Amino acid sequence: MKSLVVVIAGIIVPLTVPTETAMAETVTTEESAVIVAMPAAEDTPVAAETVTVDNTELPGADMLQNQINTMMQDTASWVDSIGSDDTGKASANGYVQLSWLPRTAEFDDIDVKFKVSLHLPQWNERLALVVGNDEEDDERLLDYESDPLNDSEDGVNVALQYIKQFNSKWQIKNRLGISRTQLYLRSDIRLNWMVKNVDLSLQPRFDYYLKDGFEPSMKAVAAYPLAQSRLSLSATWQQVQDEANSRRKIGFYHIKPIGENELFVSGIQYSRSNDEDDIPSDSYFISVRYRNLLYKSWMFFEIEPFVEFNQANDYRDEVGIALSIFSYYGH
Repeated sequence: MKSLVVVIAGIIVPLTVPTETAMAETVTTEESAVIVAMPAAEDTPVAAETVTVDNTELPGADMLQNQINTMMQDTASWVDSIGSDDTGKASANGYVQLSWLPRTAEFDDIDVKFKVSLHLPQWNERLALVVGNDEEDDERLLDYESDPLNDSEDGVNVALQYIKQFNSKWQIKNRLGISRTQLYLRSDIRLNWMVKNVDLSLQPRFDYYLKDGFEPSMKAVAAYPLAQSRLSLSATWQQVQDEANSRRKIGFYHIKPIGENELFVSGIQYSRSNDEDDIPSDSYFISVRYRNLLYKSWMFFEIEPFVEFNQANDYRDEVGIALSIFSYYGH
């Protein structure tokens, strides 16, 4: 999978990137439509206004992306045709992300994330097979949370996903699959509404792992538009069955588009997690993130200098920079 790292990309304002058939089943908010094209339901970006970019052609990158697109489409068609002679309606898309986070006295943090969704209309119009090692990246993009190189090692996850759209503001997404080398179930409810000019989003989620037990969580986001920018406030809570203390995260962000293809996100974030001995540890994270289109409409980069004050390090300041490249592929 690391051979794919050279064609990686991110998300930027505004742009057109590959969408999936199941995107019709997702809930979109004004935030995703106005501020930045980003994943709305699971792992693919929302289509936004087309941006014309004067890029120098890179035949090698185009060829590699076309080969990946063809391979993923052929895989989706083969899986969808199992037990049926009808083919050609299946689709596949996904992304690859490479991140490097050098920080004070530590320079070897490298992370590779990927996700692939195979949409199988012969099985069910709302059914998809999802494979990847990135469970939370889409939520980070939705409300601009900073999450530099999550230390969790869940490995590759495989799941069948079923999305039920009740209306434009209410959606339920269910999963059955394997994660952390064990069977798991997930039910994710997403509610979106607007009060005056404030976009509100609420996302309760219920996870059950065969060995680890229940892991309920809740996420809430409020976004307020300004004249030429936007404010976003998010809060997350999670309770892991084997941990005595809950995990939580609160962040406040200012989102400022710069031109057609650039975006600045500045913010401060507080989080509480638990160490190996189940002792809670607080962390304060301040950063400024810059996103830009790198090549055509599917390759992007992100630069995020930051300073972190962690209780585990006696709140000594840790200075670093997160560098990420993203690439989307598929249809």
